Amino acid sequence: MMGSLKLTEIVSKKLGGGKVTSPSAAPCPRGHFAAYTRDGRRFFIPIAYLGSETFRELLNMAEEEFGAPGGRPIVLPCSADRLEQILDAFRSGGGAKKKCAGGRISKIW
Repeated sequence: MMGSLKLTEIVSKKLGGGKVTSPSAAPCPRGHFAAYTRDGRRFFIPIAYLGSETFRELLNMAEEEFGAPGGRPIVLPCSADRLEQILDAFRSGGGAKKKCAGGRISKIW
């Protein structure tokens, strides 16, 4: 499992981008980090979400599947549609936590 300090360092290095498909798009807003989905879409994700078990597990799964980001963007192991569902659940008051309460996040993939 990745420590929160290491995760913060990775996110800090990867700031940039938004919920668009072009890497040269508008910069990431303050308080967010950019991540790509498996199908190449880029999202702004609030850094505050990193404190949730859902995003910690999602980033652990990404590291297992794709390796540590190093000099490349963070790629999450899900489709853009699935990440939108997860983000919508967070915005609506923690629905993602409820969906994941019964087990690993892979159950909602």
